[in-house]
Amino acid sequence: MWLDSDPYITLVASLPATGPLLSGAEPPINRSRLLDRLKILSIEHRAELDALFSIFAWADLDVTESDASFLHRADRVVKGISSEDVRNAAQERLEIRTLIAALRRRHAGEDTPADGVRWGYGRFVNAIRANWNSPDFGIGRAFPWVLSAKEKLEAGDTVAFERIALEAAWKSGTHWEVGHDFDYEAVVFYVLRWSLNERWSRYDADAAGLRFAGLLDAAFDNYEPDYQAAA
Repeated sequence: MWLDSDPYITLVASLPATGPLLSGAEPPINRSRLLDRLKILSIEHRAELDALFSIFAWADLDVTESDASFLHRADRVVKGISSEDVRNAAQERLEIRTLIAALRRRHAGEDTPADGVRWGYGRFVNAIRANWNSPDFGIGRAFPWVLSAKEKLEAGDTVAFERIALEAAWKSGTHWEVGHDFDYEAVVFYVLRWSLNERWSRYDADAAGLRFAGLLDAAFDNYEPDYQAAA
């Protein structure tokens, strides 16, 4: 069979469609089954993919790690990626993460990052620093969603803010996928989208749980037991 002639064609063909952008539904394939199918990757490609997700997967991030340490690790991972298109896509994702971090830091009242201090990644670090007090950091043309994200953050709408951030990551680098249908790059881009859908489904479930807990708290706050009826 023609699919057997190339294991990567077989792998990509076996992966179910990731589904609509951040639909909130569970991913069409669970983590354990996906990892099992990824065993078909070469040792080198699997090591690259693992390294890539060590800097992107939220569950793997060490909150105690310093910015400088993370950025040094990210540099090392990106430089070690064999595919130019995957490398470019990874760099764009890190730039989006830098902008999200800048929004959060400024909202928390932090001052402009000092000169000489490594705090962000990519082409826009100096522009963000120079325009720290500008609503869009002076890069709204490159990131048209930044003002909307700022408004959601200031309004305390963390769910909407998270969605904007994940949508930006989802759409980022889509042009690097062109021409990659049944190769290693296609696998990487698939897993990147899958991880975003999984994160959103977990976040959406967690947010729903918090909303439900809030409703229960409100109900109990307003509840006055009828002890006479209970007796």
